[in-house]
Amino acid sequence: MAAKIEQVGDVWDLEYYLTKRRQEIDRQYDYRYSVLQKSSALSSASRVREEDLRGLRDDKLDYIQAYAKF
Repeated sequence: MAAKIEQVGDVWDLEYYLTKRRQEIDRQYDYRYSVLQKSSALSSASRVREEDLRGLRDDKLDYIQAYAKF
């Protein structure tokens, strides 16, 4: 997309796209307790591997693993 920029206005289109994409990614990979269920769904859908969850506290890992079994 960036390589196709020809006019100044095209930069704003790129900025809009990148902002929307960043927001989508931020929502998908949010590890607050209120959204851990979604993280579990990502794990079940093979979007997140167990190695990707390294560093989370045990209580969060237990919650994700228990939810992912459903």
